[in-house]
Amino acid sequence: MAERRHAQISSRKQPQQARSMELVESVLDAAVQVLATEGTQRFTMARVAERAGVSIGSLYQYFPNKAAILFRL
Repeated sequence: MAERRHAQISSRKQPQQARSMELVESVLDAAVQVLATEGTQRFTMARVAERAGVSIGSLYQYFPNKAAILFRL
């Protein structure tokens, strides 16, 4: 039987500078908005990044997946 991967639910790194902290806060605010307007079925990393106004790469620097965002909320 193949080994099953476990999703990482912790943040990749912690923001150190004020602008990084603001980025993480805007991502979390955007995540709440996406959940409220579109629900869990349409909750994706791309939608959160778009709503937050950040690149998908910036989002992945702090959160490895959507489970990590939900865990942080």
